[in-house]
Amino acid sequence: MFLRKLLIELCIYAIIASILWYFSDIEVVSSFLYGVSVSFLSNAYSLYVLLVYRAKSIKEEVKRFYIAEFGKWSISLVMFALIFLNLNVANPLIFFVAFIFANLVTILFIKSSNTR
Repeated sequence: MFLRKLLIELCIYAIIASILWYFSDIEVVSSFLYGVSVSFLSNAYSLYVLLVYRAKSIKEEVKRFYIAEFGKWSISLVMFALIFLNLNVANPLIFFVAFIFANLVTILFIKSSNTR
């Protein structure tokens, strides 16, 4: 179920990137994809940590949640640093907007799965 949602998110990002590529240049698309990749990979790690193992108690569940959140923010921080140090981000505004957009898409997918 969650793997299917991750694949749907990837398809959404690919469609938006192809639309951006059609209407603008590759620098805008690369900035968009860098921002989306930071959000997607950190959220995928968090989902993996939370969903792979079943906790035997509430204490273990809370511990796993804190580990997942710390890992998610650590991955985001390291990826931000690596991208800005090693890659040429032509449009930082698009990079940050894409990061926020990808987080909002993930939140909407989580909310839609909880309401069903």
